[in-house]
Amino acid sequence: MWSEHDADAPACAGGGTAVAAAPPLADGFPFGAGLCPACGGFVARDDGRLRAHDAFRGAADEADAARRGAWFNAHGWQS
Repeated sequence: MWSEHDADAPACAGGGTAVAAAPPLADGFPFGAGLCPACGGFVARDDGRLRAHDAFRGAADEADAARRGAWFNAHGWQS
């Protein structure tokens, strides 16, 4: 049986990592956020470092999934 006791901690170890802003799509997505090397989420940055955040667990909705898909198709996983 699954319990929260057995779950991974929600906080991502990538918080505080220095990253550049991810290159934007034509509509601006991801709007200055950086791509977290630990969890693959787009995360807001402060002074060039990722803010503390929970690990990415999937797109919030179909529109978000489509934008992420378009971004990775345009820029790949090694951006």
